[in-house]
Amino acid sequence: MGKIEDVIQQYLDEHKSHYLGKYRYRCSYRISDTAMKFHYYMLDENFRNIDIYVELSYGDKVEAEFSENLNDQEKQFIIKDALVHIFYKEKFTHVLHYSLIPKIVKEHHLIDTNMAPIDYIEILEYMKYHQGINKKTVDSFYEIYLPVMHDLIKTQKYDVYISSLILLLRNILYEYDWDGPNSKYRDTEYQYHLYYVRELIQEIIDHLDVFYKHAASYLFHLMHLLCQHTLFAFCIMSNLGSLFNYNEVVLKALSDNLKKHFILYDKEANNLNQCNLVYSYLFYSYLNKKEPFREVIKQVFRTIVDSILVYANHDLDLALGNTLLKNEGYDVLLDLFSNDYNTFIFTCFPISSFPTEMRTSVRNELVAAIRFFAGRMNNDKYKLSSFEQVLNINRLLLDNFGDWYK
Repeated sequence: MGKIEDVIQQYLDEHKSHYLGKYRYRCSYRISDTAMKFHYYMLDENFRNIDIYVELSYGDKVEAEFSENLNDQEKQFIIKDALVHIFYKEKFTHVLHYSLIPKIVKEHHLIDTNMAPIDYIEILEYMKYHQGINKKTVDSFYEIYLPVMHDLIKTQKYDVYISSLILLLRNILYEYDWDGPNSKYRDTEYQYHLYYVRELIQEIIDHLDVFYKHAASYLFHLMHLLCQHTLFAFCIMSNLGSLFNYNEVVLKALSDNLKKHFILYDKEANNLNQCNLVYSYLFYSYLNKKEPFREVIKQVFRTIVDSILVYANHDLDLALGNTLLKNEGYDVLLDLFSNDYNTFIFTCFPISSFPTEMRTSVRNELVAAIRFFAGRMNNDKYKLSSFEQVLNINRLLLDNFGDWYK
């Protein structure tokens, strides 16, 4: 290790703790060879931002200056977390000098396009620190980034292209959960990047033969990363599906690699709760195996319904659910309710939104469900929960099929 890494490692070794701080990393940028500025934050119970800015130097020793007064335990957590981020960035070779980043951001023009993948992330981090994380910042970043990525394909630097995309995804694919009195808030950044990531993946699909030939290992790595982020992956599933549906050779290579790391849904193994939904969806979609594919879709909807009920900001989950309904049909929800008798399905996706021709089938399923729960009320173990379900279903019937009662 070099001197910087030695200083960081020594500090981490001397300040070991199991304390989990309240603040989370937002972004950072370098201000000298051995100093960086960091932005940390948390949300209070009303989901309002509380920001902390830290200037951290790590020359001969580690020193930190905080914008707000925090207790020593919280300070140590932030310092150590920041040092881990520095350690991570120091692993990569940088071509762009940090002093040039402000000029690039101001002029929206790269001085040299032959940069290292980490350099583009440093530009994004600088922009997030000074401009905040919002649509305008992200749009401005891609005005710089997209021309570079297109140029990498023209110059046949396929490994650099995917490496850059992987580093970008690692930077933006985070989810922080914040607790409120009655719900949670899931803080993410990737919703601002969806449009652009689709475009970048589409470029890979359009040139998949050469990407697979010259950068197969990077392609596998990209898929591993996406399989670990279910919501994001399903939001770009139309593009991922094209990647999997390209040809038999690529499909077999991707599938053989993914099955070493992820569990494929198997009815006989009854592993629906343990399988990787992204991998299973892609695999069974390509093979056109309707029964396992249907089970995977229903499991995705279970995840969506849970998220809508738990998170105050569930717009992305709801949009994904509506997209899946458009593609797969409303009967998948009816099938899910028939399996689970979960009335919250109709809280998230109202019966009024169902096609008119399905409303009789919905009513029949609700009637079957109310009979099921009424029968369980004789059992003391299920009496209270069954009574609540009977009330919920009765309300759904009255609200949506009032004329049927007359």
